[in-house]
Amino acid sequence: MEASLSFGFVRIVCAVPVAPLHESRTVIGCDLGVNTLIAATDGTTAIVVSGREAKAIVQYRNKQFASAESKLSRCKQGSRRQKKLARRKYKMLAKCGRKIKDITHKATAAVARAFPGARAYVGEPFNDAAAKMNRRTAQQVSQVCTGKIIAQLGYKMAGVERVCEAYSSQACPACGCRRKCRRVYRCRNPRCGLVAPRDVVGSANIRGIGLNGRLLPGQPMPSTIVFVRPLRKYRGGGQPPPRSSGGTPASSSVLMQFDTRSPVARG
Repeated sequence: MEASLSFGFVRIVCAVPVAPLHESRTVIGCDLGVNTLIAATDGTTAIVVSGREAKAIVQYRNKQFASAESKLSRCKQGSRRQKKLARRKYKMLAKCGRKIKDITHKATAAVARAFPGARAYVGEPFNDAAAKMNRRTAQQVSQVCTGKIIAQLGYKMAGVERVCEAYSSQACPACGCRRKCRRVYRCRNPRCGLVAPRDVVGSANIRGIGLNGRLLPGQPMPSTIVFVRPLRKYRGGGQPPPRSSGGTPASSSVLMQFDTRSPVARG
């Protein structure tokens, strides 16, 4: 298209056809939340990563930050006590930030190990919904680390694409009936009767939105659900001890079987 000679160098500009990227055969949908950090499914198997530890760390950080700010407001500007409290506050914030980063890395690594080389559709995080909630719930929703999780999934998997997740946790993947539920979704359609964790329902619908472009009924539901808890690191890099203490369990996952068939199919 263009050639130029400048200072002993020949510069050639031409059009090079780009080879199409290899499409991954596995496509998963990921639903991000507060109590459940990540819920991912490929239509057959689902993995649910608990977010209780991350939620507790955020609550601890907020309480300690409020206490530190209250003490700093009563100190004299430039005093030794003010500098000491400021150092303590920033040290606490840095430590909590490292814990959150570690938990998100472990959660995304669990999803990447369960679905290697998969292409993921993630619900677009929206904080506008926090305006309709109470103060405590709004704080939890607005401070959840969805941006970090999406960024980490982007380079640990084949790719991540954000889609609108409106009504994904309220619509039944099988019949499309909408209903608000808490942690377990129970379809009110008597011919369907789907019972499954709400986060798994949301991930199945997000996968359908990514594949079809909109929310449609008849989406496949996983029959196997694995619950994973991101564990703390152990000294020496070895395996967890046979007995756990301090809230760190010896087993990190629980396998559960769900019958997602309709009452007519069950016979």
